Amino acid sequence: MQECELLATCGFFQKYQDTLDMACRGFIKTYCKGEKMDECRRKAYRAEHGVPPHDDMLQSGQMMPKSYQQAG
Repeated sequence: MQECELLATCGFFQKYQDTLDMACRGFIKTYCKGEKMDECRRKAYRAEHGVPPHDDMLQSGQMMPKSYQQAG
């Protein structure tokens, strides 16, 4: 299985990889370990700014709704 090369340092993946939330699992399957890996806005943010985005920024570029955010 193909995986993003940034998983070890990705705050979102580290924070949400073990969640049972289906939406998060879908993002991880699609972006972190799937066909949209190169469309990840987190990856683009890191390339543009030189630093990783906030852990709660989704791969789509939107922020995780506060009610779904987990403690870091």
